[in-house]
Amino acid sequence: MVRHQYFHHVEHRKQQKHSKSTLWLSLIITLLFTIVEFVGGLISNSLALLSDSFHMLSDVAALGLSMVAIYFASRPPTSRYTFGFLRLEILAAFLNGLALVLISLWIFYEAILRIIYPKSIDSTLMFGIATIGLLVNIVLTIILVRSLKAENNINIQSALWHFMGDLLNSVGVIVAVVLIHLTGIQLIDPILSMIIALVILRGGYKIMRNTWHILMEAVPEGLDIDEIINAMTSVEGVLDVHEFHLWSITTDHHSMSAHIVLDSRSSEDAYRTINKLERLLKEQYHLSHTTLQIEHLDVNHLDAQYFEHVRASQ
Repeated sequence: MVRHQYFHHVEHRKQQKHSKSTLWLSLIITLLFTIVEFVGGLISNSLALLSDSFHMLSDVAALGLSMVAIYFASRPPTSRYTFGFLRLEILAAFLNGLALVLISLWIFYEAILRIIYPKSIDSTLMFGIATIGLLVNIVLTIILVRSLKAENNINIQSALWHFMGDLLNSVGVIVAVVLIHLTGIQLIDPILSMIIALVILRGGYKIMRNTWHILMEAVPEGLDIDEIINAMTSVEGVLDVHEFHLWSITTDHHSMSAHIVLDSRSSEDAYRTINKLERLLKEQYHLSHTTLQIEHLDVNHLDAQYFEHVRASQ
């Protein structure tokens, strides 16, 4: 059997060196602080610290999953995976979003238990660890924001939501400590935890919604298929466009396929028209990976009803 080389005009992989180094650095810092915060939460008996430590632990898992996804996304296509492994980073981001949702629900549950069965809190230790956590999360958030500006990656986006949740949690813990110290009301700790859980829930939902659209091969945001089809049919020689599909493999990697009915007299005219269409799609809509199938009303023996539809629209 002859082995073929799988050449693609548009490369179905990502070389994201900046994202890799960002995730490695974030992973190491997060793992170290997770241990510190978990131990501190146990000693101080703070639900806010414990909930944040479990959130940080999920960050470690999410960052590890993102690292795996980015590694596979950099691998070239194969005879079995002709689109490469780009979709894996979407699956990883979806799981990260799901983890955020589950964590927020767990925090809600623990907060309700803490309201029913209140416990005393070591506010001094709680304040010290929360302050360190705030500084750590500020550093991590800045690192991830800069990485996103350099390379758009949905796993970096999901990691950023994780750390923004941690950042808010750290602020919430500090506020809780101050208020508990001033008022002596222990319920402030679980109530603030519930507010932070709402923010985390929103971030998880947003990530899941965005990745769900890609997994369902929905039309990418910002693109209108009616507008694109109208632009294509305005090209000279194009009678109609049908069997139109537009979807994303991953972020910023869109694909499009369509059948183009041409009114051309020669194959040379047909190829020139197709070249015009490909140039239009690339320059006006940034669609580089397009597959256009040429059809002719007479040659392709299209359905009679469709034949009349096209003729009537001319």
